[in-house]
Amino acid sequence: MATAGTIVFEGKIAVEIILAEDGRYYVDTASSVDGEIVREWTEGPFETEAKARECLEWQYAIPSLQKTAKR
Repeated sequence: MATAGTIVFEGKIAVEIILAEDGRYYVDTASSVDGEIVREWTEGPFETEAKARECLEWQYAIPSLQKTAKR
């Protein structure tokens, strides 16, 4: 049995690690659907750039894990 619906692909774009004036690192991220930005958010603050990069790794790893777990 099939259900009619729309499959929406959301891609993360505009990922930047920024060293702010407060001396801490922030991750700026945006998501787009069909080329239009639908969400923007900032993660942080992080004490080091390495910790900010680790946050990015988790942002990309978690959706992959969720897709794998549903099988």
